[in-house]
Amino acid sequence: MAENILLGALRRYEFYSYSSNLIAELYKTVSQDLYGDIHWNWTYEPSNEYSIPRSWTHPSRSDANLGTLTAQNIKDPSMFFTISMNVSRFYTPNYSRDCTRSYMLRTGLRNNGSIVKPDLYTNVGAVTEIPLNTCINEAYSNLSNAPNVYWKWTLFTNFNYIYLFGEAQNYIGDAAYPVRLYLGRMKPFEEEDPLVANDFVGIFGHYPVGMNIAGVELKHNTGRGYVRTSRNGTSNALYHFSTSSQVPSPGLGGRYFISPFYVWHGTEGVRGEFFGIRTAVLRNSSMYPDGSILDLGDERYYVFHVNVQQHPATHQGFFATNGAYYNGQPYFFDSPLLLGGGQRVLLFEIEKEV
Repeated sequence: MAENILLGALRRYEFYSYSSNLIAELYKTVSQDLYGDIHWNWTYEPSNEYSIPRSWTHPSRSDANLGTLTAQNIKDPSMFFTISMNVSRFYTPNYSRDCTRSYMLRTGLRNNGSIVKPDLYTNVGAVTEIPLNTCINEAYSNLSNAPNVYWKWTLFTNFNYIYLFGEAQNYIGDAAYPVRLYLGRMKPFEEEDPLVANDFVGIFGHYPVGMNIAGVELKHNTGRGYVRTSRNGTSNALYHFSTSSQVPSPGLGGRYFISPFYVWHGTEGVRGEFFGIRTAVLRNSSMYPDGSILDLGDERYYVFHVNVQQHPATHQGFFATNGAYYNGQPYFFDSPLLLGGGQRVLLFEIEKEV
C-alpha cells in the first residue's frame, strides 16, 4: 500500500486487493492513523445484511459477508454514500455446489442511520448494481465461476467527491475491465432551484447501469449513473454522462483540449458536470508524467495517467444478485480510441488558495 498527500485539498491513495476484499482494504487505506482521509468520515460494517452473497436459486445458501462502507462528508454531512460488495451466485443441484457469476457493488446516496442500506439497490433494484467483471449469458454451469480479479486501486478524495480507479492485474480483456467510480457533487451549469440545488449529488461508475435492452448496441454506448434528485424533484434519477476529449494536446499553438464529464438527463437535458475532474489526451506524456502539475494559468490540474483498454466488440453483461442478466459495456470515456495516439489522462483541479 502506498499513499501520497497532494497539493491543497486533493489526496491520493494507492492500494491492492482482490474483488472479494476490496471493501476491507479500502477502509484500511482511508483510516490510517497518520494519513487518514481529512474530507470524509468512513465507517466499516463487517456484517451488513446487504453484503451477504446468497444463491438466487437457493436463498438459504449464503457465503461470507464481503462488507459495507459508508462515507459522510465532513464539510457537508448531507453528502453520504454507501458502498457494499456482493456476489451473484447460483446453486447447481447436479454438482451440489455454488457458482459465482459476478462481483458487484451496491451503492447508496442517503443516510439511513444505524441501519445502513445501499438505498439505490433497496429502492430501485438490482439493475443499479455495478459489476467488477463481465460474463457471458449461458445456462447454469459448473464452469461459470467469476474470476476473483486482483486489482491495483487509486483513490482520490477532496471535499466534493470520492473517485476510485481500479486497474486489473490479471484476466485483462477477458472478464476484467478498468473500474471507475465517481461519488460526489456535480457542478451545475446554471443556478438551480434551492429545493433541489444541494441534491445534485450522484454515483457514476464504469458500467452503464439502469437499463437492460438486449440487441440494441447503441443503447449501451454511454455512461450512466444516479443523481440524488433530478431538476423536477425525482429521487434517485437516472442520468447519463459523457466526455468529448479524443484529440491529443497540445495541438496547434499549444492548445489543450480538456473535456469535462457532462452530466445529462434524457428529458431534462444537460445539467452540469463532475466537480473538479476533467480528461484530456497528451501527445507527449513525458512532458507531464503521472503525478505532475499542468499549469494553464487560470487553472491548475494534477495529472493522473490512465490505461486505455479496448472495449469489448459488442455489449457484454453480468448476472445481478436477483438472477437477471443485464446487458451493457464497460464504458467511461467516449471511446478508448485516441486520434493520433497519445496518453489518456484524468485531470484533478487543484483548488486555488484564498
